[in-house]
Amino acid sequence: MTTPTVRSPGAAQLAARHELGRLEGEFGPKRLGKLLFVLYLNMIVTFAAFFLIPGLLCYWWMRRFPNFSRKQAAKRLYLFEHGMIVQPRFGDGMTAFRWDSVKIYQDITQLIVNGVPTPAKYVYSVVAPHSGGAEITEFYESPESWGPWMQEAVLRAQGQAVLEAVLEGGKTDFGALLVSRTGVSSTGNGRLPWSEVQGIEVGGGSVRILKSGTAGPWCTVPVSGVANLHVFLAVAGRLHRP
Repeated sequence: MTTPTVRSPGAAQLAARHELGRLEGEFGPKRLGKLLFVLYLNMIVTFAAFFLIPGLLCYWWMRRFPNFSRKQAAKRLYLFEHGMIVQPRFGDGMTAFRWDSVKIYQDITQLIVNGVPTPAKYVYSVVAPHSGGAEITEFYESPESWGPWMQEAVLRAQGQAVLEAVLEGGKTDFGALLVSRTGVSSTGNGRLPWSEVQGIEVGGGSVRILKSGTAGPWCTVPVSGVANLHVFLAVAGRLHRP
């Protein structure tokens, strides 16, 4: 089996500097389908033929897509054994993050228009100490693959350490939720002891914490407000005994 390699010298150097380890996955920008590509190309030609300035503006706008820009087409999202490197959709440069220190917030939305679902929108906001932040979207192909991949990588890197810290009496901030050995807390709802937690549900873009003996959820927070969702669910699952 061939071991994948980083073809970008800059990315390879950055990965070595941050000790990211073995390359495990690489994702390029999602290209427009043939129909949309032809439609946009015709728009550019039509505008340019009759309206010079609008034509130029249209072409400038199209360059955000990899079909119309070699620079955009060359961008990559690299997933490594110990972290990742991402190039922003807009702008230059690249940023490295390690799984053991990163916080990831995911926001996946899909609208229903006249009963027909529109394409899902994926936004993963990534932050880490001394690394700044980045926003990773469906600009990169296969978000349904690299999104869970990142969350599981963070779980492997941080899950056990977070659980041990909580069991030793510490508290872990997951953004909208705070977890301790004795219970879970949220802004505006106070703290709910684990003994009173009936269950934790994730669906419809929300995390719902159910309280024993009550009909409705004790707390509902958007998934986008929970840092490292998979770590939270794993740790809460160990502390919660239904």
